[in-house]
Amino acid sequence: MTSPGTPRPGADGATLHGVTAPGVVAVRHRVTDAALGVGLAPERAEQFTIAVNEVMINAIQHGGGSADVTVETSPGAVVVTVRDHGAGIPGDLSPRLPSPQTLGGRGLWLVHHLCENVTIDTSTAGTVVTLSAAVSHRVTSDRPIDTR
Repeated sequence: MTSPGTPRPGADGATLHGVTAPGVVAVRHRVTDAALGVGLAPERAEQFTIAVNEVMINAIQHGGGSADVTVETSPGAVVVTVRDHGAGIPGDLSPRLPSPQTLGGRGLWLVHHLCENVTIDTSTAGTVVTLSAAVSHRVTSDRPIDTR
């Protein structure tokens, strides 16, 4: 038996409903295992897991207290979808690096720098963030950083 907010085991592609803060660690392990399982290098799998973690924490903190998370794999690729039930992301929020004096606000910026593919669909009914990583793609540190 699982406690509320703890991901329930399931097959690849099964949605973990109602993930809360105590369940984030289990989802991170699942994401890392999936990423390594499709052939991502350990460093790349770690970067992808960090990005997913940021999205899950944002969904839990700002999107109603829990998130629904789906982890899907195909040969050479992993896709994670995180859905919350909050009021949506404000239109003026962008993935820019905030000033060093600003507390918070780095999650989306970090996600966009750790993943090659990120889509965000937000409305007053909630937000769905889809992140993907593929064996053939690499995230490099020579990407330009938007600090505006």
